[in-house]
Amino acid sequence: MARRMPLHEKIAGDLRHRIEGRELQAGDLLPSEADLCTEYSVSRSTVRQALAALEASGLVRKAQGRGSVVASHPELHRDLARTGLSLHLGEENTQVSTEVLEYDLAMAPDSVPFFGGTEALRLVRRRSSNGEPFAVIRTWLPRDFAKLITRDSLVDASLHERFASILGRAVAGGRRQVRAVGATAQLGALLETQEGTPLLLLEGESVDREGSILESFQTWHRGDLVAFDVDNPPSALPTVPWLGERAGVRPDGVMGGIDALEGAVSSIETGLAAVQDALQALRRNV
Repeated sequence: MARRMPLHEKIAGDLRHRIEGRELQAGDLLPSEADLCTEYSVSRSTVRQALAALEASGLVRKAQGRGSVVASHPELHRDLARTGLSLHLGEENTQVSTEVLEYDLAMAPDSVPFFGGTEALRLVRRRSSNGEPFAVIRTWLPRDFAKLITRDSLVDASLHERFASILGRAVAGGRRQVRAVGATAQLGALLETQEGTPLLLLEGESVDREGSILESFQTWHRGDLVAFDVDNPPSALPTVPWLGERAGVRPDGVMGGIDALEGAVSSIETGLAAVQDALQALRRNV
């Protein structure tokens, strides 16, 4: 017979999902005890049990005079505009380590861009923060790289730094793609999380300044420990020269863009009026 979940566990579980799903974020105030009592039709003691469980797990904390708030937690931030696993650490005492789990020459599967069907150097590495795994990286490289980039040289090191310092070929760019996937049993074991846990998969290829391929990679990140940052700087609205000239304006910034649009509308209206006059004249002649 299945065990019936106690009410305080259900309430704690619901709030945990809301926190992990970012509906409630660090610093946000949780619903009051009275509101939770009403929402779940339970006693205040049951609600307090649920909040105590969340507090014990570090998800919430008591705020003097406010109630329970979502606690902040260490998070690693990866800047997608940079190459390599460049992480901005949220805490000063965070230590990142890199293990080399596999290093061998193998036939790359056809699904691997550039290397499919050929022998290549295959790397599998694991990155951890203060001993807690947060990323697994699988990389395929040209087989000749094995002569220069050794297994030991990659322990607690950056592969891209090795490209530059050992090969003299710095990463200049390449394709990047991000998608959400569920952890397989193997990835779950490596990342110390459950099978099916959401992971952020970053995959792509890196090239040097001449456009020659350096690597094809897949990196699985724990979604509860790593966030991807995308910088989107402000820019002026695009201008359409012929519209600006016909409207007699010089678009400059936002107001200039609005003037250009007004000029475009006026120009289109004028053109439509001319077309209508031509059609009327054609009807009269017919």
